[in-house]
Amino acid sequence: RLPFDMALTLAYGGSRGINLPERKDGNVAPGQIVNGKLFWTGSEPRMNPNWTTNEFFTAGGNSYYHSLQAGLNKRFGRGLQFQSSYTYSKLIDEAQGQTGGDNTGVPVDSVHRELDSGPAEFDLTHNWRVNTIYRLPKLAVTGTRDKLLNGWWLSGILSLQSGYPMPITLGSNRSRSKATPGANYPDLVAGRTRHDIVSGVSTGCSGVAAGTPLGTPDLFFDPCAFSIQPAGFLGNLGRNSLRGPGFATVDFSIAKDTPLGFLGESGALEFRGEFFNVLNRANFSQPGGTVYPGVANVEVPLASAGRPTRTN
Repeated sequence: RLPFDMALTLAYGGSRGINLPERKDGNVAPGQIVNGKLFWTGSEPRMNPNWTTNEFFTAGGNSYYHSLQAGLNKRFGRGLQFQSSYTYSKLIDEAQGQTGGDNTGVPVDSVHRELDSGPAEFDLTHNWRVNTIYRLPKLAVTGTRDKLLNGWWLSGILSLQSGYPMPITLGSNRSRSKATPGANYPDLVAGRTRHDIVSGVSTGCSGVAAGTPLGTPDLFFDPCAFSIQPAGFLGNLGRNSLRGPGFATVDFSIAKDTPLGFLGESGALEFRGEFFNVLNRANFSQPGGTVYPGVANVEVPLASAGRPTRTN
């Protein structure tokens, strides 16, 4: 308990998921280890050579969730009450789900599932909500002025959260693993970090001018931070290694309660106006995550790479 009728709550929340439903390629062509990395020539036979691609629905996924949860509440007093809830968390899985509604990816290699261990598509690092209600002080007036000037109250909801993880991919099966869906992750250019990929300016490459601002609706991340790995190998970039745009909005309402005696002891007329996203902030969806076609050693980034096309 805290002063001013406030209470603080701190908690740890965690979970461990086993045997999670997932979708993978059930008839892979196992690769070989070359210089410590998986490698495919493209001519390896599938496990069952009588079949080609086999979509396998199974229950072999894992997940790990850890969170710090904080809540601050103020009970109604002096016309004010509010509630604040914040969660700092991390959810790691290996791609889970079996249908379009809940699917969170297909492994790049169904044999070595550890290669796809990464943030889940619905992982949120930061998630903060604040809601408050404030009743304006009652004025010492009577009659018509009492009906007009008293009974007003304001409320609002602030919502802030970090972006969802998103995969950065090539448009082809660069590794030649024959795995479905076939898209692979590229290499991360040496010296680049997750921070400078989405902030500052682009370093520049073919098709992207050096100095182009990042983290904007025109170019959210720098496609020049990624390169095409040698054919036959998987890229060194992990699954869901980047996060899309965050979400922020403020909802506001103004209301007035006017007691009406002829409606009974608790009878009243309520006026209410609600304004969603009152600051008119544009919250953008995930930008295009496919950076290169991935069919040649050197290519120009795709025009859609890093560019949001719609809002949430």
